[in-house]
Amino acid sequence: MKIQGSGSPMNAIAGAAGPGSVDMGIVDKIMVGDKAAVDSLTEKRDALAKEKNGYSALTSALGELSTQLGGLSAPEKFQRLKVESSHPDVIGAELLESAKNLKPGQFNFEVKELAGSAKFLEQGFADASKSVGFGFMAIERGKGLPDLDVTLEPGSTLKDVADKINATAGGVQASIVNTGIGDEPYKLLVRAEKTGEEAKIKIDPDSTFLDFKEIGKGKNLAMKFEDVDVSRAENSFSDLIDGVKLTAKKAMPGTSVSLNITQDVDATSTGVKDFVDKYNKVFSAMSDQMTPKEGEKLSLGAASSMRQAISSLQSEVSGGKSAPGSGGLSLADMGVMTNAKSGQLEINEDKLKKALASNYDGVMKVFASSEGGPGIAEKLSNAVKGLQDRDSGVISLRQKSLEQNIRRQDQNIERQQRLVDQKHERLQKTFADLNGKMQMMQSQQDGMAAKING
Repeated sequence: MKIQGSGSPMNAIAGAAGPGSVDMGIVDKIMVGDKAAVDSLTEKRDALAKEKNGYSALTSALGELSTQLGGLSAPEKFQRLKVESSHPDVIGAELLESAKNLKPGQFNFEVKELAGSAKFLEQGFADASKSVGFGFMAIERGKGLPDLDVTLEPGSTLKDVADKINATAGGVQASIVNTGIGDEPYKLLVRAEKTGEEAKIKIDPDSTFLDFKEIGKGKNLAMKFEDVDVSRAENSFSDLIDGVKLTAKKAMPGTSVSLNITQDVDATSTGVKDFVDKYNKVFSAMSDQMTPKEGEKLSLGAASSMRQAISSLQSEVSGGKSAPGSGGLSLADMGVMTNAKSGQLEINEDKLKKALASNYDGVMKVFASSEGGPGIAEKLSNAVKGLQDRDSGVISLRQKSLEQNIRRQDQNIERQQRLVDQKHERLQKTFADLNGKMQMMQSQQDGMAAKING
């Protein structure tokens, strides 16, 4: 009688792993349920993180809206101005940041004489690169500054002289001018860096072998402003009309130049349009949080938070009441309407511009706070701040709740994964021990079979 090892009971236990061993894949099969529990916790955690990311996008949109509202909340912030000159070739104008407190109006000017700088021109040379001699040059400067002494080395060229003057700090500039006239077209121009009567220079003829001629004196700008004589050392200045930089470009005695400061309807319309865009961006982010994605469920906390947030904003723009002092003007009158289906704002820019052109102050009082009370911008700004209040804001509280739930879920996942890892390790050790015992039993069985058969 012969005993075949392959048909033994131990081989039947071993299964697919082969004679005398245990299939270690059975450990993974046993662990399927435990791993599924970890996966389930991870899915919940990912859903919470996704919702939190959605709130981050909403918070960013709220920040943009808050900034835009800040630019509309007060008359000096809401109002956009523009300045136009009747003779821009004579006087140009530019509005500065400080023009926020400027009122619309008209100003009249007359430019009699432009400010100029002192200038000296040397007689001329045939070539700028040839030696012009050597010696000293003393340049007198105004405003109590000491004389500028320039030493010219032997062999110095006209360019060397210009470079030496420019390298010596002191409000004087030198340049070579190719006049293209005559046999000695290259001339050295020395001038004061600044304009005005105080920016004087003088080249002492006894201190240099070069022959200079004064071709311009330092002089101030002379003009009239509302029939009042005005003088400035420079042609550009911003201390005459608060918030306006003026630049005199050409003298034209006897010509009256009008400077008109008016409300800029186009720029103001753009500011209101930007507000509508920022509001809709917030509303879209809120609506996105209210819409469950495919295969997902909307949490009760998210739904409740978003309903409160949407309601707080809509109540400030859909009341339909006219602002105090606006002459009965409402948002709808200026072309800003709420879409009944989407809840977002829509704007008719033509209607808005007509309202601004006909009743600029009325439109401004709808948005900006005035003596009549807070405007829409301030009300909405307060609503946004309320949503983001760290202690009571519905957005902030929901974000805190999500962060706490995510941390708690992370702890649960870590704990569950640790238990799974420990169980997996125990099972592997158990089946490894069983493998060793089965191999030993298989060896004994094979030995017994050999003796019986042999």
